[in-house]
Amino acid sequence: MAVTSTNNLRKGSKGDDVLELQKLLNNNGYNLAEDGSFGGKTLAAVQDYQQKNGLKVDGVVGTNTWGALTKAQAAAPAAPAEVPKFEYEAYKPSDTVTQAEALLQQQLASKPGEYQSAWQAQLNDTLQKILNREKFSYDLNGDMLYQQYKDQYTTQGKLAMMDTMGQAAAMTGGYGNSYAQTAGQQAYQGYLQQLNDKVPELYQLALNQYNAEGDDMYNQASLMAQMENQDYGRYRDTVSDYYTELDRLTNDARYQSETDYGRWSDDRNFSYGQFSDDRTYDYQVERDKIADQQWQATFDEGVRQYNASLAENKRQYNLSRQDKQKEEEEAAKIKPTPTSKTDEFIAQMVKDTQYWDAIARHQYGSEKTYIAQQLENSSLTEGEKAVVISRFGITDNDLNYKKGHS
Repeated sequence: MAVTSTNNLRKGSKGDDVLELQKLLNNNGYNLAEDGSFGGKTLAAVQDYQQKNGLKVDGVVGTNTWGALTKAQAAAPAAPAEVPKFEYEAYKPSDTVTQAEALLQQQLASKPGEYQSAWQAQLNDTLQKILNREKFSYDLNGDMLYQQYKDQYTTQGKLAMMDTMGQAAAMTGGYGNSYAQTAGQQAYQGYLQQLNDKVPELYQLALNQYNAEGDDMYNQASLMAQMENQDYGRYRDTVSDYYTELDRLTNDARYQSETDYGRWSDDRNFSYGQFSDDRTYDYQVERDKIADQQWQATFDEGVRQYNASLAENKRQYNLSRQDKQKEEEEAAKIKPTPTSKTDEFIAQMVKDTQYWDAIARHQYGSEKTYIAQQLENSSLTEGEKAVVISRFGITDNDLNYKKGHS
């Protein structure tokens, strides 16, 4: 089939032009799925074809690449009959998936609102009354009970005074005298003294009433706080239940969707497998004949590249072995040289690491990495350092720890 498209195709392109491109590439020995989608495998085939045919290797199918493909198609033997395109119904969620998603959306719509307290305003008002309450003070003249007692004892005192004065006057023949007045006044003062004796009792009664009112406000505040905590606890339970159910519905919707799509995908893959198996054997044989020569060239190139890569790997390995051998030879030349400086350094390191704790481990790593760092910064000779390394069993990993964590 002749190609009439002038569109440049690249990775991500889709349609009949891409399908025709894949057919042309397959006629040249490639094994692409003819699905009309320009993906990674199609891109690799285009770049390989461009390289082998002296074209610009950019993965874009433009005029030159189209021209080369169509020329090769014209020169090639007659292509087999066009293979039918694979068609399969697009995925459509099942009723189970739709219902699970609907339940999830209903749950999302029923999210509890912000917490609204029914007690906070009253609780704040009561607390303000408690905090701003005036200190206790007792006003004797403002106490109605005291006034009642005062009237009562004053009246009784006057009656007692008159009675006492009458009795004293009777003793002198009915005439008043100073004794009678004194006796009457004493009787009157006795009742006034009883009234004064009532003052502490009345003070205590007023204080008890003040304290009782305070206790009542405290009890009210405590009760409202309890009710507030209960209401908020119920609200938190509601929110927790909401999110628990939301998680359940979310997981169920995801499971139903993945299961349903997986079932559709399995069916589609099975159908595509049948479709592929139903392609004519003659078409496959004809395509294989066309591809034999190019396949052989590709194979030979692969062998060449493999041999070149293997040779390069061997060369790199030999160089690595030579470098390591030189390092080992240089290390062997260093002779451990114990001196007084090495003894002092070792003693200091033993002291420094005697009480190794989590903070030191976080800062320096292990005791060995710490000693390796101190050794690097020391003025010891290489021979002296070799003594320390042997004494503490320090490895190359310990010596390279600082470099790797700087």
